[in-house]
Amino acid sequence: MTRVAALRVKRGDRVSVHGRRHEVKAVRAGRYASGDLMVTLVFKSGSPLRMSATALLTVDRDGRAVR
Repeated sequence: MTRVAALRVKRGDRVSVHGRRHEVKAVRAGRYASGDLMVTLVFKSGSPLRMSATALLTVDRDGRAVR
């Protein structure tokens, strides 16, 4: 698993959040009121997660590290 910016996460990736791994169902980009970029990750199970687009996440893509 590799740490990448939230903006690089794609549908089907497995993301480690709060010690649990979640499969990403959808990724939505947007902006905060301040103008900063944000990403909302929608998981196959569990609640969506909104974060800064530059936040680092641990990601696994098809059993391989993300580059």
